[in-house]
Amino acid sequence: MNKELRTLAFASAIALTLPGCGGGGGSSTPSAPPPTASLSSSASTVPTDGSVTLTWSSANASTCTASGAWGGGLAASGSQSVVVSQNSNYTITCNGAGGAAAASAMVTATPMVLAVAVQYQRPGVPVVNAAGNYYVPDWAHPVTSPVPYVYVEVDDPTGRAVQATYANATGVATFTGLDPRVQYTPQIRSRINDAPLGMDFEVLNNTAPTDTSQGSFRSRYPTYSTSFPAYTPSNLVQQALTVTAPDGWDASTGKLVDADRIAAPYELLAYAAFEAQTVSAAAGGAPVRPLTILWSVANKGGLAAPPDNYDQGTVTGSGGFYSPAHGSIDASGTAAGKNVAEDYIFLSGDQMTEAMDIYPTVMTHEMGHFAQALYSTSQSPGGNHSYDDYEDFTLAWVEGSASGISALVMNSPKQNRLAYVSGEIIVGIFDISDNTISGNPQPWPIGWYQESTTTAMMWAAYDPAGSMRLSAAASLAPMFLDSWNQGPYLNSIWAYSYLLKQANPSVAAALDIWSTAHNVVTAGNDVWGTIEAHTGNRTAQESLPPYTTISIGQTVQVCSVGAPLEYNKESNSRYLFLKGDGGPHTLTAHGPAGTVPLLSGHVFTAGSASTSQSGVVPVQGVATLVGDCAVTYSQFSSGTTSCSEPATPPAEQCWSITWQ
Repeated sequence: MNKELRTLAFASAIALTLPGCGGGGGSSTPSAPPPTASLSSSASTVPTDGSVTLTWSSANASTCTASGAWGGGLAASGSQSVVVSQNSNYTITCNGAGGAAAASAMVTATPMVLAVAVQYQRPGVPVVNAAGNYYVPDWAHPVTSPVPYVYVEVDDPTGRAVQATYANATGVATFTGLDPRVQYTPQIRSRINDAPLGMDFEVLNNTAPTDTSQGSFRSRYPTYSTSFPAYTPSNLVQQALTVTAPDGWDASTGKLVDADRIAAPYELLAYAAFEAQTVSAAAGGAPVRPLTILWSVANKGGLAAPPDNYDQGTVTGSGGFYSPAHGSIDASGTAAGKNVAEDYIFLSGDQMTEAMDIYPTVMTHEMGHFAQALYSTSQSPGGNHSYDDYEDFTLAWVEGSASGISALVMNSPKQNRLAYVSGEIIVGIFDISDNTISGNPQPWPIGWYQESTTTAMMWAAYDPAGSMRLSAAASLAPMFLDSWNQGPYLNSIWAYSYLLKQANPSVAAALDIWSTAHNVVTAGNDVWGTIEAHTGNRTAQESLPPYTTISIGQTVQVCSVGAPLEYNKESNSRYLFLKGDGGPHTLTAHGPAGTVPLLSGHVFTAGSASTSQSGVVPVQGVATLVGDCAVTYSQFSSGTTSCSEPATPPAEQCWSITWQ
């Protein structure tokens, strides 16, 4: 570079670094940077009245202002919690020398949904105890199952029920629109309801009457009510909570604590609901009636004779039974008044007799009787019965089919019955498919005269591992047919097997083979059991044929057998089929001196060896029965006293029967 150019360059550099002065020439101030603003929400969707945290920041701003769903001045940055009552748009505008900037956040408010799943706890399948001498409930490995259709409410901190509903089929109750700021206490009651099926079942504590002036169970006794720990909602729209009713087992002491047996009433309801649904479907979807279940830890059987006292929880028999009605309950708790139509099941809860709530055997058996009352027949003398008895054939059917319904519903031929031995609750596993208890063979009678044979036949027809393998619905169907319900034959194993084969001819041969091995004649037989050949523990004269057919104008001899108060054993009563023509007729029974004949289970002339019964008999005929009053009128002496029997009846009573 030459000298002149270097001089110019230097001068230019100096000029650029000197401050301006005097007039002439000009200068400019740089513009301020524009502000920025950002706004975010901790959630884009929250339950109505839930809260979110809004967080904002800005740069190059001197002031910030909130608008939209909030308002007021804000610092240049910060965060704030807001309650969202509806869909809301939150905006922030920040101003600075360089202008203004805005940011927004949209938050959607949706009604909070809380799904409460209700479960009950029960012990696992029986296991051998530590001593190796009994089966016991497996308390160490409990099983949880849902309680379908159960009543559930949520209470606020004051105890007020905010919402109440019934759970769905899987035991889930849904509450919508709860306030997420409030803590809720879930509470369940021992009541289930399913409107489509007409299911209205309750478990009542009959040993805690609330109004002793009331004679019906539902007016007198309360349901069980169980509260669970308070629930604090989260900030989610969809929330779920599971509550479990415990079985009451105290592992530290190895004892079942009565005060903690919370699961029992809900377990019973779950079994009842499942069986009602299954049987209703097999019966064509017919609705059910309201059912009341009486259960208490104090309930037990064992009274030697009536009257039963429900307030005290003490009844005759085993402590488990179904009935469609009861006497009105008096102030003391005794069923002594006018008959009240109220379907109910009474169940023992006393540990030292039998805690019938722990396993489903008794409950599902009694539900079988409820199903018979709803959709089928229950023609039977009733009364005490056991697998050791030779039974009246109608009793063998009614009791055996109730257990058969239970076996098909529970998908098992095994029945768990409990007892209390040496301070321990033990389990006897009754297997009707092979006549064993806990694997030990039993000397039970096998034949048409024993209820376990009826149960075993129904199981054999259904058994998924057997030769017939019918569905549960097909196995149950015969007892729900119109022809079954309309008669004139009575419910029996012969009627069942005949109708089962008629509807399922492919299993006829297998059923006949099974029946032959179990002392029942089904091959070539009819609904009346006409060709039955097995006599049980009676003579042929005392037991066969199952029905004696009598034409109008005919007199026949029929022999029954039994000791006083036997009541429901084989041939205590003999069955008659009376032919009819639609007109009025009279049935007369005459017995030997010292006897009092009983017709139709309730007609007798006190102290007399003769009695008659009249009525119009349809063309199709009618079935009835005859026996000795002291033998068959009641299983309690308080009942047979009215017979005024002149003497103890002979072991065999032969009657002259005239139908005219």
